[in-house]
Amino acid sequence: MIDKYKFSGHDTFHCKEQWILKGVQLIDSQKSVNIFKDNKAIPLLGVGKNMVRSIHHWLRAFGVLNKENEISKFADLLFLTESLDPYLENDGSLWLLQYYLCKTNHSSIFQLIFSSYFSDKATLDFSEYQILNYVNRLLVDKDQKEVAEKTINSDFKVFIRTYVSPAKNEKTVEDDFNAPLLSLNLVLDTGRKNTANQTVYRINKGVQDSVSSHIFGYCLLNEFEGESSVGYDNIRKTVGSYLCLSNEGLEVLIEKLCDENNNFVYKDDAGIRQLQFKNTSEKLKNKMLKAHYGIQ
Repeated sequence: MIDKYKFSGHDTFHCKEQWILKGVQLIDSQKSVNIFKDNKAIPLLGVGKNMVRSIHHWLRAFGVLNKENEISKFADLLFLTESLDPYLENDGSLWLLQYYLCKTNHSSIFQLIFSSYFSDKATLDFSEYQILNYVNRLLVDKDQKEVAEKTINSDFKVFIRTYVSPAKNEKTVEDDFNAPLLSLNLVLDTGRKNTANQTVYRINKGVQDSVSSHIFGYCLLNEFEGESSVGYDNIRKTVGSYLCLSNEGLEVLIEKLCDENNNFVYKDDAGIRQLQFKNTSEKLKNKMLKAHYGIQ
């Protein structure tokens, strides 16, 4: 259960693909995450002060920095010690970033749109004012201070820019290749407008063939750390939603995972569906991550 929602922090910049590696390398070379508070980070990263703040924000949002503000274990494996995929050329790396972006709740708009907002909706369409109204209702229900409309609008624009290419012009052509999650095709512009003349978007839930059983298993072990079994609905509302899986897509991946790895057993008895974990160790989790990249 999420206790507190977080908005803003990105300084209106969506994450550029090269920022993640550059941020990790900066921390590694300077041996301190405090470098982001130092003015010398500006020339070292080659960006302005606002972008330095934004890079730090996205490192937290993507789980590259953990809650202790240190490089996380998965990021260390991906970018540093094992260099599994420092340039994010593998779809599995993008799915990991997508999972953590929703999981960390450091930029709540992502978790809210992929999971919470659609938990009771028959349609997968959404628009800016629907999300704004939903967020405000949610904050009232949680007794959390309302967020300025301008802040939510800014978060929404950054969310869209993370997944949807802008209309082509000279200024955006280079930018198109800079948003790491664009290629996952998780959000679609329907081409329609609502009554307020706002664009209607659609979450592209599906089977997601490019999610490997290793990446899926890693996400499950991370999400339900130390648990011996978890109900299907709990998986659907968390990992399933974060990875934009339809019900069919989730069932396909669970079946594939259990077929390929005997540490996972799926039970469907008397209408109770659950996935059992025979091993929940950190060692297995990291082994599954490495296996995706062909390292035994």
